[in-house]
Amino acid sequence: MAIQDSSRRSFIMKLASVSGTLATGTLLSACGGGSASSNMVQFNYGVASGDPLSNKVILWTHAKYQNSNDPVALTYEVATDATFTNVVSAGTATALEAAAFTAKVDAAGLAPATDYFYRFKSDVWISPIGRTRTLPTGTVAEVKLAVFSCSSYPHGHFHVYGEAASKSDAQYALHLGDYIYEYKDGEYPNPAVFGRNVLPANEILTLSDYRTRHALYKSDVNLKLLHARMPMIAIWDDHEFANDTYMTGAENHTEGTEGTFAARKAAALQAYHEWMPIRTGADKSVIYRSFDFGNLVSLHMLDTRLIGRE
Repeated sequence: MAIQDSSRRSFIMKLASVSGTLATGTLLSACGGGSASSNMVQFNYGVASGDPLSNKVILWTHAKYQNSNDPVALTYEVATDATFTNVVSAGTATALEAAAFTAKVDAAGLAPATDYFYRFKSDVWISPIGRTRTLPTGTVAEVKLAVFSCSSYPHGHFHVYGEAASKSDAQYALHLGDYIYEYKDGEYPNPAVFGRNVLPANEILTLSDYRTRHALYKSDVNLKLLHARMPMIAIWDDHEFANDTYMTGAENHTEGTEGTFAARKAAALQAYHEWMPIRTGADKSVIYRSFDFGNLVSLHMLDTRLIGRE
């Protein structure tokens, strides 16, 4: 979708340029106070937001000390401006090894249909800056979505994520499933696009495997740019677990030889909730939910795999 207003286009392109640089995870800023040390906090996978409502939104990051596995104490800030002079929501979080050093918060107290900037901080180390948006209420004339699905890392580059972030006027990202794929390196496709080999090289089965595969996808610069540009509403399909998943098994799972499907599903569920900017309830297998865009659209995200397929 073209952006007609030249000043708005300029602003978005400048934001995309800044976000793209920050999203690489190589630029870590010091901001006074505290004591810097060689054991820096790294935000290697950028930031993300998701599950927006009219008054709150999930904020996500990955934070880890360069030289240790200690917990990383974080603060987060949400502001109406990119310089964070007007902070409207703030709080704390902790990136723990038990959650693969990911951290999520539900930033509340926000206004409807409003763009916000957010970041995480640990001592002098600052994450990339993200931009998010709350849902509208009341009378709404239009909603602009960037819609994605079936995002296989080895099949090709994720240019479309970057295009949506930098050249479209989409307000929200919608991912309809297959955010990751489970296959071993070289299996699907064979051969992979040059330089797009998967990690781990084996088919993912364990919690460590699923975490590593999610991290690989989040390392893609275009995906980091998209997550830093707009909130995402996501649902899983089958490849977040294994091909043709249903309630008690999957086509691409051999019971016994590859362990139990129950254990594999539990690992995939945990990694998904760790690495995705989604609200996590008591039962991780339940993610069907709805989002109202004022009086115009009611968006219902349906699970047609773990709960809806025998």
